[in-house]
Amino acid sequence: MGVARAFKVVMCGDGGVGKTSLVSRLVGAGFNPLQKLTVGVSHHTKELNLGDSPTRLVVWDLGGEERFRFLAPVFLRGAKGAIFVFDVTREETFEHLDEWLEVVIQTIGDIPRVLVGNKVDLEGLRVIPSNYAERYAKSKGYLAYYEVSARLSSNVEEPFIRLAKAILGCDHGG
Repeated sequence: MGVARAFKVVMCGDGGVGKTSLVSRLVGAGFNPLQKLTVGVSHHTKELNLGDSPTRLVVWDLGGEERFRFLAPVFLRGAKGAIFVFDVTREETFEHLDEWLEVVIQTIGDIPRVLVGNKVDLEGLRVIPSNYAERYAKSKGYLAYYEVSARLSSNVEEPFIRLAKAILGCDHGG
C-alpha cells in the first residue's frame, strides 16, 4: 500500500437537500433527523481503497442557503470533483441545479461531477421522476445519476466512489 492520495470534493446544492446528512453517513457519523442547516463551510475526510493505494476524499460541504453563495469561489478552489445534490420531493432544488453548475464551471472549470437525488425513502412525496433526472444528468455532462437515502443509508457510498474513480482516471463510463 502506498501513500494515500488526497482530493478535494465539493458538495453543491440548495439548503435542506441532505448534503450534510449524506457526508455524515459517508464518514460513519450516522443520521441526525434534527440536523441543522450548515452555516458557512464544513469538511470531512473519507478513505476509500481504490486500486493500488488508498484514496482520501476531503469532502467540503457549503451551506446551501443563498446567503452563503459569496463563499463559493473560495469553497470551490482546488476541487477535483463535485457532487450535486437535490431533494426528489422538492422541485425547486432540482430547478436550481443549473445555477450551481454554472457557478462551479465559471469558478473552476468543467470538473468531474455526479448528480444525486436524495430522500428517495419519501417515495410517496416524490416530484422528480428518476428517468427525468437521468436524462438531465446526461444532457449536462454528469458522470452518472444516483438515487440515495441518507436517512436509510441507502446507496450513499456509490456516488463518491464513482467520482473518485473518475478523478483518478480509472472510470471509463458505465
